[in-house]
Amino acid sequence: MWFGVELTTWADVDVESVASGTRAAAPDAATSLVFCAGAEEAYVVGPRTRGKFYRAVPVVRWKVRLRPGRARAVLGVSAHELVDTVVPLRDVWGGLARRGFDGLRAALRERLVDVDPARDAVVAEATRVLPGLGVAATARVLHVSERHLRTLFREAVGVSPKQYARLERVRRVVASGRPGSLAHLAAELGYYDQSHLNAEFRAAMGVAPGAFAAGRYPDPTPC
Repeated sequence: MWFGVELTTWADVDVESVASGTRAAAPDAATSLVFCAGAEEAYVVGPRTRGKFYRAVPVVRWKVRLRPGRARAVLGVSAHELVDTVVPLRDVWGGLARRGFDGLRAALRERLVDVDPARDAVVAEATRVLPGLGVAATARVLHVSERHLRTLFREAVGVSPKQYARLERVRRVVASGRPGSLAHLAAELGYYDQSHLNAEFRAAMGVAPGAFAAGRYPDPTPC
């Protein structure tokens, strides 16, 4: 529940206290709305194709992470237009973004019903099985062509199915907390081998898995 709007089937909602220091953020194919306490604006954080290391400042924030495929219904723009961007919500919603939390709550409620159930179900199932099956097998499971799957992902998720699978696997490596068993983890997550895992992780995060686990991060940038 977020300000009285039920979002459990659409989004993950976090209220967090961000402490100062360096923070690592995994790449993420989802689009988020971020509201920082005391700030005058809310922001749209589009799908991120690379991990980020940034200098955080103490703040309390609300983050609404829209599950992949839901951004267009909520924001009214194709997800591929938001990839690797951070924009003020007012640039997307116009005057609605200036109506305060009550106005934002009402706008979200209106948009949560503006979805094609059949299309949404295909996207949801595709995002679930893609990391393990790959593009061709996922298309067969869903009874759609690979071309249709690619078109659907560009519009609804923002990245290609193949890129989504790569990003999701890296996210799972970051979340696993098991740097000492990478060979087993590689097999578990659908990599060809450990070197495949290492290459994808380094490409997405800018650092090897072992260095990441040890906290040897690249120089952070401002949040």
